[in-house]
Amino acid sequence: MNILDLKLVPQGAPELNIQAFDCGRKSVNDFFHNEAHDYQEELFGKTYYWVIPERPMDIVAGFTVANASIFTKRLPNARQKKIGFEVHHEKGLINYPSILLAQLGVDIKYKGLNLGQQIIEFVMQWFTSPDNKSGCRHLIVDAYDEPHLLDFYQRNGLNLFFSSVEQEMEYRNWDKEKDGALETRLMFRDMILLKRPSIRR
Repeated sequence: MNILDLKLVPQGAPELNIQAFDCGRKSVNDFFHNEAHDYQEELFGKTYYWVIPERPMDIVAGFTVANASIFTKRLPNARQKKIGFEVHHEKGLINYPSILLAQLGVDIKYKGLNLGQQIIEFVMQWFTSPDNKSGCRHLIVDAYDEPHLLDFYQRNGLNLFFSSVEQEMEYRNWDKEKDGALETRLMFRDMILLKRPSIRR
């Protein structure tokens, strides 16, 4: 299945049957079923759904995108260099403008069709196209800290911000006693390489 053969519709479209969507993960389902509308109304992000054109109630996949930044001054030097590897030195910034792929779910009826990878590629092309309304250098995901999911994103060109959970907790100001265990890991991909070859030899 190719997502370009599907119809992309925004959150709030009257034909959507969001409550029937089931990606197999309760927390993601809960977001799409119960939170996506308010999240969008509060301008925290925008949610979109891929549907079967002739059956627009049939949701194949959903995703949410939001503006984000990578705050380089809060990163260890080695990580600053890693994330800014393709940045011209004279154009180094304190913050790198980014897009957060905040939610991504494929309905269990359509698993195994390479849709997750296609959605990641679509989002990157979307936010690096000439029609994009603002600068956007990196794609960020906050992936569940599960080996198969981290492997999925790494196979799609994303890398972990930090090699250890402890480093990531410090970056996030995460208090384990107050906030509980850190269940997700930040990952990134530099989207400039969609537009030009690497400047590093």
